[in-house]
Amino acid sequence: MKTTTKILGVGSYIPERIISNDDALAMLENASRAYLESADLKTLTAKAAAKMEKAGSVTRHWCEEDQYSTDIARLASEKALNDAGVDAADIDLIIYTGMSKAFVEPATAHVLRHEIGARNANVIDTQDACTSFMKSMDLADSMIRTGKAETVLVAAGERTFDWADFTCKTVDELAWKFGALTIGDAAGAMVLGRTSEPVYAGNPYHMRSFHKLADGQYGTCHIGLNHKFGERYRLHSHSSRLVRAGLGLVMQLVSEVLQQPEFAGFQYDTLFVHDIGKIIETTVLPFLREAGVHVPETYRSYFPDLGNIASTSLPVALDSAIREGRIQRGNLAVYVCPAAGVQAGVLLFVY
Repeated sequence: MKTTTKILGVGSYIPERIISNDDALAMLENASRAYLESADLKTLTAKAAAKMEKAGSVTRHWCEEDQYSTDIARLASEKALNDAGVDAADIDLIIYTGMSKAFVEPATAHVLRHEIGARNANVIDTQDACTSFMKSMDLADSMIRTGKAETVLVAAGERTFDWADFTCKTVDELAWKFGALTIGDAAGAMVLGRTSEPVYAGNPYHMRSFHKLADGQYGTCHIGLNHKFGERYRLHSHSSRLVRAGLGLVMQLVSEVLQQPEFAGFQYDTLFVHDIGKIIETTVLPFLREAGVHVPETYRSYFPDLGNIASTSLPVALDSAIREGRIQRGNLAVYVCPAAGVQAGVLLFVY
């Protein structure tokens, strides 16, 4: 009998501390004051405010100082396990896929394994910018289909404000520091398991993923560690270049997928996008419509409230859609993800 992967449970967590645009601008001004004359400082904050308005940023949520990536990942994981009706002892593998990690070495998943009591689980960390979660779902799906694992927990906890660099020594540096003004903290988790149910095993689109990468553009957005460029543990991202490159790849990838014969007349129920601001609604959604892809009325943008929540965008958006009744069991969903690298990913799955 054909088997495949089913999303058994979903959980998410959003920290309570809310950072407004004014809060972020005050941090930018305070960090840059020592390097800029009064006139330049006013120019810097005015440009930053205008860019946030254009992006659609309103608020973002940050962890408390003593609340770490593993803390929020645990909360999301516990919700996912409860939603799935699965005991932690029955997890075979934990994939921690957040960009925000407890350690360089060993795997952060060790902490999660201990804290949720998943004593029978193997662990591994994966990471590749905002596509991390969907690539980890790919990995989990392969292991489940081949019998290497029965039940897998994929989790991410993004405490991103640690990377934020608000210090601009010149007004021009804002081009590389603006990303720090819109990042938000969040956690998401999914429990994936094996199934032979026809709604999943019989759907040729279920758990299908597609990727397109631009070679040599990793310098456009990165968090330095041990390489010839990049300040260690600081977000260094040229937002406008990243957005242009990432969205360009998304459009190329979607066009290539839709040209395949098997996608003639393709229909789906729910759309999720790694949300990076108003540009999704002004560029990506119109492109999809022009390409003949229906954009469901159930699509919601979370960016104004949460900001850029990195690798957690899919589980957070899916959890919200489930709770609000915007997706039902058996619905086919499409997830579109532009990301640093620079790259684009598309994931199809039946919920």
